[in-house]
Amino acid sequence: MKAMTPEDYLMQVKNIDLRIRALEGELHDTEKEGDTDYAEELREHIKSDIAKYKEIKLRIRDEIQQITDHRLSTLLVEYYIRGKSWEQVAEALNVKSVKNTREHLRAAALKAFAAQFPKYFL
Repeated sequence: MKAMTPEDYLMQVKNIDLRIRALEGELHDTEKEGDTDYAEELREHIKSDIAKYKEIKLRIRDEIQQITDHRLSTLLVEYYIRGKSWEQVAEALNVKSVKNTREHLRAAALKAFAAQFPKYFL
């Protein structure tokens, strides 16, 4: 099994809210169809899935908060947790260059994250 990179690890949470909304939409559609037994069973599965995804998001968010460099932790939260574009991340950091944010600051942030959690990224 290939070792997970910091980028792979953080990508678990990128756009996780989209997946949660999709599950909620699936449940809504099923409830409209009228098969109450199936809808009830599906509701339990979806509630469990959503709880799992929210737990992943909270765990990764808490790990990011342990990075002492506020600029780098902000970059990770804005991009991975909040799902912002690189343009929006650069603006949040008050950086003029989107390319610098995406390439250099991101690399520094991922390096800081990996250093904070060496057990994940040997």
